[in-house]
Amino acid sequence: MTSKRGNNLASGSDQKRARKAKDITLTKANIQKLEAETKKSPKYFNNIARLLQHLNNLIYEIEGNESLDDEKLESMQSLVASLTRIFTWLLSKKQLQLRGSDTKQQQIVSGWLQAKYSEYFDSIFKIWEYSNNKDFVAQFQIYGLSSVMNIVKAESKYMAPGEDQPFFATNTYDRVVRALIISGDKQNIRGSDYGIDNPLILEFYKQYFNAFWDVKYYFFRQLKMSLAQVLKDREDKFDMVLANLITLVKISEMYPRMDADSYTDTTLVQDVPQKVSDLSTFRSNFEKSWIILLQSKELSVDQYKAILFILHKRVIPFMNNPTKLMDFLTDSYNLGIEGRDISLSIVALNGLWELIKKFNLDYPDFYTKLYCILTPELLHLNIRSRFLRMLDLFMTSTHLSATIVASFIKRLSQLALRSPAPGIIAIIPFVYNLLKRHPTCMLLIHNIEASKEKYYVDPFNPDEKDPAKTNALDSSLWELETMMNHYHPQVASLAKILSQPFSKNNYNIEDFLDWSYQRLLDGELKKKVRSEIDLEFETWDRLYGEGGFMEDYQY
Repeated sequence: MTSKRGNNLASGSDQKRARKAKDITLTKANIQKLEAETKKSPKYFNNIARLLQHLNNLIYEIEGNESLDDEKLESMQSLVASLTRIFTWLLSKKQLQLRGSDTKQQQIVSGWLQAKYSEYFDSIFKIWEYSNNKDFVAQFQIYGLSSVMNIVKAESKYMAPGEDQPFFATNTYDRVVRALIISGDKQNIRGSDYGIDNPLILEFYKQYFNAFWDVKYYFFRQLKMSLAQVLKDREDKFDMVLANLITLVKISEMYPRMDADSYTDTTLVQDVPQKVSDLSTFRSNFEKSWIILLQSKELSVDQYKAILFILHKRVIPFMNNPTKLMDFLTDSYNLGIEGRDISLSIVALNGLWELIKKFNLDYPDFYTKLYCILTPELLHLNIRSRFLRMLDLFMTSTHLSATIVASFIKRLSQLALRSPAPGIIAIIPFVYNLLKRHPTCMLLIHNIEASKEKYYVDPFNPDEKDPAKTNALDSSLWELETMMNHYHPQVASLAKILSQPFSKNNYNIEDFLDWSYQRLLDGELKKKVRSEIDLEFETWDRLYGEGGFMEDYQY
């Protein structure tokens, strides 16, 4: 290649060709011809710039457009496929590597090719950020993902530092990871669990992240190294990064804990470094990625909840040192108790319990904080069953004093006064079991002093936050006695169990936690009536008269 040709490659010839390209739509045959020429001789390398320019023109047309015609969509895919094949060919010929033995002109050409190689990735990554929910955009995004992952595989094969030396293209894959975690449309983030309906992320999970261990290993390795910088440069993308990461982690466990070694054998790249199979290193990278993310920005209530919902099953088991989450979990727990949102404390309990149970976390005043969660709003939440399951577990301890247990029983009984009917149905058997488990607390239903008082003054102090100081044992369960006259017959019938001898076995709490008004209504509608129902108003033969009007109705 002459000096003049080398200068043309690095000069303004690209812009001249680009201006011509704007008015020309390349057909599939044209694209294939340009590709064949490029592989034939270096003098046709400028075809790469022409193909890239046409691709960029079509990509810019997508933004804001409702649709593109089939011809342009086909042209886009053909352009990406052709460029992918060209760069794979260049990688195999070592044309994208700068070598010390190269002449100055060869170095200029290699530098120019590397710039076009980078532009190829930029073009594909640009459409990954488009906030366009049209199917054709998602289709092209997924096609681009397949293309860049094929390039990662080819680069790992041809750019190894030595022959037959294991290698993974970490630099190029780092660009892919950075683009993936900020991809998608913010409007598609689900408020319920902070996951995201992002076809690109779901496709990446299915075809690569969950299928190949080296892809997953290097994902968190690169994420750990670049996440802080990504969040600094693209602060506006924090929500996207969090939603995409939650989506990837939530679908399934990072690896099967019972058979992790066999799982690490499946790789995208044929020869990968031995360190990839080191689970301890993977866990360390995974842990650091989450710590960086959690410390980078103050979280909203929804973000707290989304993270806490998955923490105990999808994050903690795959960290080397989960106690590093202690501050995050305790802060989340305290935020709910301090009045920000009590559901935060409830979802934080699972993670805290994992640290207490498996890592000997010393959490002072645990039952005092637990007692503070018993607020009037608790039984109106859709996660009340989650809390009651945990509470039932915590109250099985044989080391709890009767004073503390009585306080929990009394507080739950008070909550029943302001609880919906399904919540009361969960409370009554829960209290019954506590009384059976801790017989000393039977004083609450056998309080002779309370039964003799004409004007009973309850000694229980509902404002006391310490369950050891509420005077609950001197009180009674008059609140649950009122439930015997509840408007709903199933609640009233269940409450009467407290007035009978405690000869029954403990209730299975699971049978009562997930009741709803719909279930109560269905139960009443399906109940067989043995006799005619008494009515408190006059019965009528018909509502409308023979003419279709309410002529029989007398005002």
